[in-house]
Amino acid sequence: ELIESIFRMRKSAKDEKKKGVIDPGEPTEKELENGPIDNRGCTDIIFCLCFVAFIAIMCYVAQQAYDKGDPFRLMAPYASDASQCGYGPNKNLPYLWMPNLFCGNNNSIFTSSKCVTACPASLDSQWSTAGIGYSQLYCQFDSTVYFDRYCFPNVSAAVLMFKSNATDKVGQYLFDIYTAWRVLCIAAGLAVILTMVFMVILRCFARLLTWLTIIAFIVLLALIGYFFYNKYQNTADESDALNYKILSIIFFVSDAVFVLAILCMYDDIQLALTIVEAAAIFIFKTIFVVLTPLWGMLFTIGFIIYWIPTAIFIYSIGIFSYDGTPVPSVAWDKTTQNYWYFHLFSLFWCLAFFLAWVQFVVAATATQWYFTSSSDAGGSGSVSKSAYWSIRYHLGSLAFGSFILAVVMFIRVIFEYMKEKLEEGPGKNKLTQCLLAIASCCLACIGQCVLFMTKNAYIQIAIRSVCFCCAAKYAFQLFLRNTDRFSLVSIFAVVFIFIGELAIGIGVAFISYLIMVNWDPLNKQLYSYICPTIACFIIGYVLGSLFLSVYDMSISSILQCFLVDEEIAHKNGLSQGKNRPAILEPYFEGIRAAPEPGQDEKKQLTLMRYNLSLIHISEPTRPLYISYAVFCLKKKKQ
Repeated sequence: ELIESIFRMRKSAKDEKKKGVIDPGEPTEKELENGPIDNRGCTDIIFCLCFVAFIAIMCYVAQQAYDKGDPFRLMAPYASDASQCGYGPNKNLPYLWMPNLFCGNNNSIFTSSKCVTACPASLDSQWSTAGIGYSQLYCQFDSTVYFDRYCFPNVSAAVLMFKSNATDKVGQYLFDIYTAWRVLCIAAGLAVILTMVFMVILRCFARLLTWLTIIAFIVLLALIGYFFYNKYQNTADESDALNYKILSIIFFVSDAVFVLAILCMYDDIQLALTIVEAAAIFIFKTIFVVLTPLWGMLFTIGFIIYWIPTAIFIYSIGIFSYDGTPVPSVAWDKTTQNYWYFHLFSLFWCLAFFLAWVQFVVAATATQWYFTSSSDAGGSGSVSKSAYWSIRYHLGSLAFGSFILAVVMFIRVIFEYMKEKLEEGPGKNKLTQCLLAIASCCLACIGQCVLFMTKNAYIQIAIRSVCFCCAAKYAFQLFLRNTDRFSLVSIFAVVFIFIGELAIGIGVAFISYLIMVNWDPLNKQLYSYICPTIACFIIGYVLGSLFLSVYDMSISSILQCFLVDEEIAHKNGLSQGKNRPAILEPYFEGIRAAPEPGQDEKKQLTLMRYNLSLIHISEPTRPLYISYAVFCLKKKKQ
């Protein structure tokens, strides 16, 4: 009976814990009270070795491609008579002369091209000696060699064609981009400046702008509902009046539900906005973290510079044939196909790995800043230390997470290729198209889920120094315990970043337009301001997205740091700790430590043993079970 009573007390304690207000959540390590763990160990070593082996295989495939491939044969064009320039009968005719489509009697470069000995360098000389024996059908132009094989108009001839002989305005628009290249460089600098200005605005006015937008939306719903209600009052037709009445009820009810939702989530909204402001403070305190995506972009560009020539060499391993275009067609064997698929997958894995590295460095820097901040100190985060962690300890975890993302990307690409082939085939129907669209949508959703999972797992790796699977588990459990907070922060982050990207793009385009209009003599050289302005908008939008990706990752990292810090405070009662930014300290006021699991039961059990001992000591001669019976009777009377 004593054992049963103990079990009943434990069960009641667990039930009270489930019903209680304070939920400490997943137990956190003692070391996390001081921030990210410094005593780190290598994680996912096996996958690190797999990644190294993958790089070795990638080098082997590249070596085989460079030995067996013939890119010069691949670059050797085919003329319209199905003969390849520089090979066979055309051994002494290595260049493909392309006709000028803007004059003459031709209408396609694919049906009027010809292999020649050399590209005519001027309008008068070398024209007849180049091998073009029927020049009366074509207008002459000054040409030069491109890609070591093709005879295209040179720069001066291109200018003449674009400015004088073009049948439409495409040439003039494209040449305007070339003329305004200095403005495009200025636009890149403007994008950086406007990104910083936008984050200053978020730091100072994010809360005000958000609440003004919410109030405006509430008023808008009420006005629309009143509009339809007024229509209902003034409409004689009963059918139209009923429709207006239903619409007014829908908008009024939606407005009321929205207001109630805002009132219920007021604290969470305030927290989300505070985290957005804290992320802006972090970026300004650790300004060098903004350069992290530039390093990732340099790594990506360097890898693509390697990947494209290797892909050309792999593509050139096979049998060449003519398919109606100057570019030859190549038939592959099974080994070449495997090489190509492996090389394609290497593109996805390496690009995903560079993305993972950038995300981890930003997350680790943000976590260091969070747990070194206080009301007295502004916090510090070391980008170099985060980069060292990523290479020294967590290379395998980053490779593991990027591998999962690469697999999803690879499957999506293969599926989209097969989908296109099926849609072009004769057996397509509406059902097949519908199923393919559903499958494509599902793969896209899976890709977004994997991207979300890996992103939050890297943050947990930065905080806890655990393997990728454990980090993904911790991140998922943290998400389940704080779904509303994650959702609100994600919504605000997406909205603010989208507005920032558009604002930066539009701002860069507007300022660049003013520069072009007032830059003499540039304004006289341009045919139109449309194309250079659009190019400036694209530059501003892309660079703005690149820098704001740091802001997005910072918001997610600070959110998880706050949630981990909050759970530690609930567990240990650290309501006035110094390891958090001052802007977030008000959210920790009044937090009390939760009792340790089983603490109350232990106290009650100790008290029971003490009382039972007193009863037995008073009459030591009687059996123990008699003393226990007396104890139970006294307890029942109480």
